[in-house]
Amino acid sequence: MNINSHSCAEIRSITSHSDTWTGLVLLTIGLTAAWLANDFDTISRPYPLALGIIMAVLGLIIITRVFLNKGNHTSFALHSKVAVSAGTIIALWILTMTNGLGYIIPTFFMEVAFLLICGFQKLYRAIIVASLISGISYMIFIVGLGVRLPEPFLSWLL
Repeated sequence: MNINSHSCAEIRSITSHSDTWTGLVLLTIGLTAAWLANDFDTISRPYPLALGIIMAVLGLIIITRVFLNKGNHTSFALHSKVAVSAGTIIALWILTMTNGLGYIIPTFFMEVAFLLICGFQKLYRAIIVASLISGISYMIFIVGLGVRLPEPFLSWLL
């Protein structure tokens, strides 16, 4: 009976650990992205496929670390506000990017929001960093890699 209650406590500890769920989400999204990458043409496929595989591997590493470090317990409730905020921001980014605002504007606002969530104290610094990230990523995708990004409904929006 003692062995059984001990194993139930370990399972409860592992499933209530925030990294378990973070790892499972990364693993699931990564595998889904890798699977969906098969529908891309041969030129566009390697980038989303590689990102999906990397996400899945990172998720697996996080889950493995939870199993190896059973004694370190972190409550999921501690990080739930950040997780919900980040999920909402990503959903809005995808929604706005795919419904006519193109790449630059949604990416800029997503970056500002993430930087503020991550602890940037000054809004003007978050705006500067978000501008740099959005501009550089746009140049890398369009100029460097030739990736087709969502088209804005107004051509001057980029």
